Amino acid sequence: MESIYYDDIHISGGIKPSFPELYHQYHHRSFLFAKSFVHLDEIAEEIASDGLIVLWEKMKTEEIISPKSFLFRVIKNKALDYLKHRKVHNRVFMSTDDWEERELELRISSLEGMDEDYVLSKEFFALVMQAVALLPAKTQEVFLKSRFEHLSGKEIADQLGISVKGVEYHMTKALRVLSIQLKDYFPLFLFFFWK
Repeated sequence: MESIYYDDIHISGGIKPSFPELYHQYHHRSFLFAKSFVHLDEIAEEIASDGLIVLWEKMKTEEIISPKSFLFRVIKNKALDYLKHRKVHNRVFMSTDDWEERELELRISSLEGMDEDYVLSKEFFALVMQAVALLPAKTQEVFLKSRFEHLSGKEIADQLGISVKGVEYHMTKALRVLSIQLKDYFPLFLFFFWK
């Protein structure tokens, strides 16, 4: 399976991005991805921050071809560690009902089952693009300019002759439609395609 990468930071000439650049680029998506599994803001924030620190430290000593892919693995593993620890804690110290135990087990198995090669493959990208193709034309255009051309809301508004509020409207609409179309892959979609 051939891999493709969805990175937003391009490292050229050996110049590495600063920590604030990494934080700005990856924090929100990292937080959303972690929260989709751990369900607690405080824990998701800790996982996202720890993941960014691990990425930053690693980038100091070696070249990371795909920071987003590396960060995905770190956050996935940290979320798994948290959920497994919580499962053990619940068994030892608390009497949880069967529903809670099954729900926790489902989140663990979902994370364990995420195949990074598939997430970074052309097949996953094609699945996302099929869902994007279902968006209304203007919403699709705004989404593609934002996520693939990395244009700001103002740049998109200027190019398309609409207001920044109009851009926000189309991005909100895209998120709503894509959350339905990609419901089985939505945490991955958020991590790799949302800011």
